[in-house]
Order: sequence, then C-alpha cells, then structure tokens
Amino acid sequence: MTIVPDCVVSGRLAGRQLTADPVAGLDPSRATDRPRPHRREPRRDIVRPGLPTFLVLSLVLAVLAGACGSGAPAQPQARMRSEIGRAYATLFDFADHDVKTKMAVIQDGTVLHSAITEALSSPLAAKATGAKVMAVKLLPKARCDEAVLPSPCARVTYDLLGPSGRPLFTTPSTGYAVEVRDRWLVATSTICGLLGLFYSASGRPGRPPGC
Repeated sequence: MTIVPDCVVSGRLAGRQLTADPVAGLDPSRATDRPRPHRREPRRDIVRPGLPTFLVLSLVLAVLAGACGSGAPAQPQARMRSEIGRAYATLFDFADHDVKTKMAVIQDGTVLHSAITEALSSPLAAKATGAKVMAVKLLPKARCDEAVLPSPCARVTYDLLGPSGRPLFTTPSTGYAVEVRDRWLVATSTICGLLGLFYSASGRPGRPPGC
C-alpha cells in the first residue's frame, strides 16, 4: 500500500473545487478533482416473462389462431346436421299419420295441412317410411336467393327409405333446409315436390294446396 503525503494531496487540489463522489456520498475525504460518470440504475419496472410464461402465451395464441382459421365452428355445424336429419326423418315417415308432428318440421308447415293430410291418405304413403340424410352443405346467401329460400339455408342430400329401411330410389335425392327462429326445418319447396307426386298419382290436376 502506497502512502501519499498530505502536502502532495494539498498541492494537487489547490485552487480546485472539491467534488463529492456520488458513489461515496458526501464524504469530503473521498473527493476527486473531476466528476465521475453518472451510473444509470437498471430499470426495475419492466418484468420480462420467464420461459414457462412465454410457452403458455404461445400456446394460447396458437389455439386462438387455429380457431380463427378453421372456418365455421364444429358445434353449430353438428347441431345443424342433427336437426335437419331429424326433420327429414320425421317428415318423410308417411307410415306415421301424425299431421301436426310433420307440420312442425316444415317451413311454413301450417299452410300445408290439407296437402299433407291428403298425401297421408294415399296408398302410396305406405311406401315412404322415413329418410336418411347423407350430406348437408351450408349455402351462401346468394345461392339461397337463387333457390328462392331465406338465408341461412342448406342443400341436403338424402335417401327416401322404404318399408325395408332401404332407399326407394337408386340415386339419392336433393332437397333444402332453412333455419327459422333458431331451428332447422325442411324447406317448403322440398316437401311440395313430393306432395306433387302424390297429387299426380291420384289423378288430380294443379298443385297441392299451400305449394
């Protein structure tokens, strides 16, 4: 350790103003002849997420991005297909003569009361015991407008079933369904097509009432 005489220290500091060292506080015994550079304290108001937090945030963002890019949610699609399947099966089971049940699954079903009643009394009615929906496709508003249907609407591919539970025709039929007050129903135009066949088979001219 080197000892510097007091006179040397006094000579060096003669004529100069003592400056307190910011690190040493206000102790003149540790004063210097020039200011020390200001030391910036590290900012403590910024908290960087640790690795676990970063991974959780990344997972949440990935899930949200997948949900946004997956198109229509699965649950509404499943509900739509289920409701349409039940409506078609109920309506086309002509072995069941409950007219009110059938009107409840048809768009504007009340206007078809007379036509459905007549169709159920036809000998041909026993040949249709239900329907099996095989595909449902939600259509854009422009396609609904072309088919003269309210939006939202869907195109339905189905088989009309006979007494044995097998399809009556070799190729599937195409119909429509519409959503009315949060319920999917058979479009009026679809059932009117079948009612027209009953009308023609009975030798009656014109169209079924309500169609």
